[in-house]
Amino acid sequence: MAMEKTSVSMEAWILKAVRKYAEDNGLSVSAVLARGALREIAASHTATARATVYGAGAVATQEADERITAEDITRAADEHRGEAA
Repeated sequence: MAMEKTSVSMEAWILKAVRKYAEDNGLSVSAVLARGALREIAASHTATARATVYGAGAVATQEADERITAEDITRAADEHRGEAA
Protein backbone atom coordinates (compact mmCIF):
# COMPACT_ATOMS: atom_id res chain seq x y z
CA MET A 1 0.00 0.00 0.00
CA ALA A 2 1.34 3.41 -0.91
CA MET A 3 2.15 5.62 2.03
CA GLU A 4 1.46 9.33 1.93
CA LYS A 5 3.74 11.68 3.84
CA THR A 6 2.00 13.92 6.30
CA SER A 7 2.63 15.85 9.47
CA VAL A 8 0.85 15.17 12.73
CA SER A 9 1.08 17.21 15.91
CA MET A 10 0.71 15.60 19.33
CA GLU A 11 2.03 16.03 22.81
CA ALA A 12 5.67 14.97 23.10
CA TRP A 13 5.00 12.43 25.85
CA ILE A 14 2.44 10.63 23.68
CA LEU A 15 4.85 10.46 20.75
CA LYS A 16 7.57 9.18 23.09
CA ALA A 17 5.23 6.41 24.30
CA VAL A 18 4.30 5.53 20.70
CA ARG A 19 7.95 5.35 19.68
CA LYS A 20 8.79 3.11 22.65
CA TYR A 21 5.83 0.82 21.97
CA ALA A 22 6.71 0.61 18.28
CA GLU A 23 10.35 -0.18 19.02
CA ASP A 24 9.49 -2.76 21.70
CA ASN A 25 7.11 -4.54 19.32
CA GLY A 26 9.09 -4.32 16.08
CA LEU A 27 6.63 -1.92 14.47
CA SER A 28 6.91 1.43 12.79
CA VAL A 29 5.51 4.55 14.41
CA SER A 30 3.28 4.90 11.35
CA ALA A 31 1.83 1.42 11.89
CA VAL A 32 1.05 2.14 15.55
CA LEU A 33 -0.61 5.45 14.70
CA ALA A 34 -2.58 3.89 11.82
CA ARG A 35 -3.82 1.06 14.04
CA GLY A 36 -4.94 3.55 16.65
CA ALA A 37 -6.74 5.66 14.07
CA LEU A 38 -8.50 2.64 12.59
CA ARG A 39 -9.49 1.41 16.04
CA GLU A 40 -10.96 4.84 16.81
CA ILE A 41 -12.92 4.87 13.55
CA ALA A 42 -14.24 1.34 14.12
CA ALA A 43 -15.28 2.25 17.65
CA SER A 44 -17.42 5.09 16.31
CA HIS A 45 -19.74 2.66 14.52
CA THR A 46 -22.80 1.36 16.33
CA ALA A 47 -22.69 -2.09 17.89
CA THR A 48 -25.32 -3.23 15.37
CA ALA A 49 -23.24 -2.05 12.41
CA ARG A 50 -20.11 -3.73 13.82
CA ALA A 51 -22.02 -6.98 14.45
CA THR A 52 -23.25 -7.02 10.86
CA VAL A 53 -19.69 -6.84 9.55
CA TYR A 54 -17.67 -8.67 12.21
CA GLY A 55 -20.17 -10.80 14.15
CA ALA A 56 -21.52 -10.45 17.69
CA GLY A 57 -18.49 -12.08 19.31
CA ALA A 58 -16.17 -9.56 17.70
CA VAL A 59 -18.32 -6.72 18.99
CA ALA A 60 -18.10 -7.97 22.58
CA THR A 61 -14.34 -8.37 22.22
CA GLN A 62 -14.00 -4.89 20.75
CA GLU A 63 -16.08 -3.35 23.52
CA ALA A 64 -13.89 -5.05 26.13
CA ASP A 65 -10.80 -3.79 24.26
CA GLU A 66 -12.24 -0.27 24.23
CA ARG A 67 -12.72 -0.38 28.02
CA ILE A 68 -9.14 -1.59 28.50
CA THR A 69 -7.85 1.07 26.12
CA ALA A 70 -9.76 3.80 27.96
CA GLU A 71 -8.29 2.59 31.26
CA ASP A 72 -4.80 2.53 29.73
CA ILE A 73 -5.20 6.06 28.38
CA THR A 74 -6.38 7.31 31.77
CA ARG A 75 -3.47 5.58 33.51
CA ALA A 76 -0.92 6.95 31.04
CA ALA A 77 -2.28 10.48 31.40
CA ASP A 78 -2.27 10.17 35.20
CA GLU A 79 1.33 8.91 35.12
CA HIS A 80 2.31 11.76 32.81
CA ARG A 81 0.72 14.31 35.11
CA GLY A 82 2.60 12.76 38.04
CA GLU A 83 5.91 13.00 36.15
CA ALA A 84 5.22 16.59 35.13
CA ALA A 85 4.49 17.68 38.72
